[in-house]
Amino acid sequence: SRGDEHDDLAEEHANAPTPSEHNVEPFSDRAPSEEEDEGEDLVGDDMMKDYQAVEALDKYEADGLDEDVEEPLDIEAANAARMAAEEAMARRDAAEGRGVVGGTRLPALLADDGDDDEDLERPRRRRRIEGPAGSDGLEEEGEDEQVKLDAVEGRLNEYIARPRTRREIRRRFRHFLEHFHEDRGRTYGHIIESMCSRNSQSLEVNYVHLSQEEPLLAIWVADAPQPMLEIFNEVAQDVVLEKFPDYGRIAPEIFVRITGLPILDSIRDIRQAHLNALIKIAGVVTRRTGVFPQLQSAYYDCQTCGYLVGPVHQTGVVEDKPQMCPACQGRTFEINIDKTKYRNYQKVTLQESPGTVPAGRLPRSKEVVLQDDLMDQARPGEEVEITGIYTNSFDRALNTKNGFPVFSTIVEANYLSKREDAYAVYRLSDTDKEEVLKLSRDERIAKRIVRSIAPSIYGHKHIKTSLALSMFGGQEKNPAGKHRLRGDINVLLLGDPGTAKSQFLKYVEKTAHRAVYTTGKGASAVGLTAAVQKDPVTREWTLEGGALVLADRGVCLIDEFDKMNDQDRVSIHEAMEQQTISISKAGIVTSLQARCAVIAAANPINGRYNSSRTFGENVELTEPILSRFDCLCVVKDIVDPLKDEGLARFVVESHARSHPKGIADGDDLPARLEEFEGDENAPQPLTQEQLRKYITYAKATVSPKLRVAVAEKIKYVYASLRQTSLRGQGVPVAVRHIESIIRMAEAHARMHLREYVEERDVDVAIRTLLESFISTQKASVQRQLTKAFHQYLGGDSDDDELLLHVLSELVRHAVLAAQAQENQVPAAVQVEREKLASKAAEHGITDLSAFLSGRVFENHGFEYDAANQVILKDIAP
Repeated sequence: SRGDEHDDLAEEHANAPTPSEHNVEPFSDRAPSEEEDEGEDLVGDDMMKDYQAVEALDKYEADGLDEDVEEPLDIEAANAARMAAEEAMARRDAAEGRGVVGGTRLPALLADDGDDDEDLERPRRRRRIEGPAGSDGLEEEGEDEQVKLDAVEGRLNEYIARPRTRREIRRRFRHFLEHFHEDRGRTYGHIIESMCSRNSQSLEVNYVHLSQEEPLLAIWVADAPQPMLEIFNEVAQDVVLEKFPDYGRIAPEIFVRITGLPILDSIRDIRQAHLNALIKIAGVVTRRTGVFPQLQSAYYDCQTCGYLVGPVHQTGVVEDKPQMCPACQGRTFEINIDKTKYRNYQKVTLQESPGTVPAGRLPRSKEVVLQDDLMDQARPGEEVEITGIYTNSFDRALNTKNGFPVFSTIVEANYLSKREDAYAVYRLSDTDKEEVLKLSRDERIAKRIVRSIAPSIYGHKHIKTSLALSMFGGQEKNPAGKHRLRGDINVLLLGDPGTAKSQFLKYVEKTAHRAVYTTGKGASAVGLTAAVQKDPVTREWTLEGGALVLADRGVCLIDEFDKMNDQDRVSIHEAMEQQTISISKAGIVTSLQARCAVIAAANPINGRYNSSRTFGENVELTEPILSRFDCLCVVKDIVDPLKDEGLARFVVESHARSHPKGIADGDDLPARLEEFEGDENAPQPLTQEQLRKYITYAKATVSPKLRVAVAEKIKYVYASLRQTSLRGQGVPVAVRHIESIIRMAEAHARMHLREYVEERDVDVAIRTLLESFISTQKASVQRQLTKAFHQYLGGDSDDDELLLHVLSELVRHAVLAAQAQENQVPAAVQVEREKLASKAAEHGITDLSAFLSGRVFENHGFEYDAANQVILKDIAP
């Protein structure tokens, strides 16, 4: 019983020897402790009882034992069986291509160090002999053989992560960077040099080039961009550091940017199949956050033992933390701020472009993450194309809202291109620059540029000249950094409906380097300048730039300028002259830059311009705003049989040529229509691509300077205009018009890529200003001013062009006179040669024979009757 056992233990404890009866010196040199006194003594007289035989406990149970197992015969037989098994396994390893080390199955790390060279030599020789067909077997010792990348085993991401595959990808991409040549002879070595000259981190690799040279790498970088771009970045950095060993101080990392991806996906067409793949989308940036630091490689301190864990590379949106400390198996960590590396991080919202949204649908948007050197590359309102990785991240808020697992998707940008950067200076090749310089050596390049402006619009040479000068712009001055003088040229188009004012603005929007288009009714004061509003995320007051701020270093186009409210129109006074916008709202006091040219279009009062009234009676614009425009282009819809005939033919044939199904069979339309078509000596226009490149190169490289010698003419013209404006009732001439002449002269010199302003540049500027000033006067005053300043008007025109204009005016007056007498348009009119000669003499032209026998005269439907000394013109019914 339990009580008897307790009595036996007590008796045994009482009979046990005392500590003094034992010799404790062999075990310790100290006295036994109290714990030893209280414990049980295992070394006693009865200790041998533990080794006594117990028959019931010294045998295994018989249940479940297999009595039929044979015992080994002897030692020799056991060794022979083991050797046979070893040989069988060796044959299996040889058949599967496995190697052995030192003739045993021990791993190489466990083999003896002295036999490494000899033992590792045999498997290397075996790999060369038994390698795949097509390998030359001549690679140097220590290098792996070339891997056949097309034999993918398992998932692509896992196959790329293998060391041998990574080495082969590195070798092939390095060979591509070092040996690929474009059709124009440029290599990626030149591209790397250009990148380093700009201190950039982005090496742009064209996807088409990569697919031509290494098609397998091109396919993989589209299907598995994350691991492939990591390898590409490593190779690019190695190549750059070989060329420029110290470039690592400027750019610690080099990023390969994939450009020219052939497939452009719509934002609304992105699906699950695009996950973790390389895609290209386009849209308008609607919102942009600030730049935040994001974890790149993190180090963690264990809170239990202080062990440093890391680096832990962060690849996703959610922070990756270590699960367990390798030293103490602790699970509590704190980030080590000193050793952790960060990178720039910014998020933008990309919305579908208005022209790509299907009918009746709302535009969709997608969040895009910009990292590293892509920061602040796109501003709200700009149209961009983004190539990046479409990836997903766990979003707890979406799961709570929907009740089932939902992942939020984002695009990690790899490459960003803006529409305005298509013709940026750094993108111009040497061939493009040589072509621009060759064009600039043509003496008539300015006329060619003017004819290239809005080629789909008939006539309006004065407007095209003003727009060309505005797109090139004058030279900005900032003496000693104290006071800044603008170089941008502002233009106002005022005229009758149907005179293509809005079409001119749309053309500038498509052609200019950077342009923002808005309308008077659709734009308020804050919409044009800047607005203060709360950020939806941080709930803090932030500044949102308006149209003038977004158009900085570009052009701001305002249609229906007369429809704006007076309060809204006053808000742009500062922006048009000082080119700054001052803000003092919600505790934010600052000044924003608005260095842009303003091109506006307006309609007169009651719709049409009345030449019998003064300019102030025709338009609802105040003098302060009018004086800020350098060019005022008044466009009148005048009935002219000759121009109407040419305009009608031009419009009809333009519509026939622009039909989506092409020109009808049997129709033969000329390649280009203009006022001087058929004239071989007329300056030929540039293509739109040439024009964009020419404007970009001229604005970036040419800074014309004004000579003191040409300033005398400006003084005289300004003094004469001031006296004339006192008697006239048009736009008053102010000191700002002196600066306008200088700006337009610098813009004309920039058209010719000249470093200094010449007298002919000043003549063009004076003529443009005079045409603007005279067009704002009454009809009676216009004729007087034309005679008074005739030496400045038409000075840059060819004789044939000027004579054609004079003859057209004589024909128009003859038609109006005949119509007043007969109440119908005559079938034909005639003009005496003496009238044309007298008008030509006013412009300094005395010889008419070359004009009357030239092609310009003939192509415009004129006939000369030498017997009667009259010029005949048939009027179309």
